[in-house]
Amino acid sequence: MNFKEKDYFWLAPLIVMGIGLLPMPYGYYFLSRLVVCICAVFFLSQLYKINERTSVFIFVGIAILYNPIFPIHLGDKSIWIVVNIITAILFLINKNKI
Repeated sequence: MNFKEKDYFWLAPLIVMGIGLLPMPYGYYFLSRLVVCICAVFFLSQLYKINERTSVFIFVGIAILYNPIFPIHLGDKSIWIVVNIITAILFLINKNKI
C-alpha cells in the first residue's frame, strides 16, 4: 500500500477515535480532539479549494465540535461513540475528494 501525505489526514482521526473507544485517561481525549480538529481543518481547506461547499460546512462543524481549546462536552461516552462513528464515516466519504 502506497500512502501519500494526505492519507494521514483521514487515517489519523480514525485511529485516535478508535483507540478512544477504550477507557483512556482524560489527557488522551485532549490529544484525540487535537488530532481530529487539525485533520478536519486540513479537509475543509482542501475541500474549499475544489469548491465542495457542503463538505466544507460539515468539516467546519467537525472542527468546532472537536476543538481542544473550547471543548464541547456532550456528556455520556455513549453519545461520543455515536458522534465518533458519524465523524469517521464523514472522513471516509470525503477522503477521495481531496
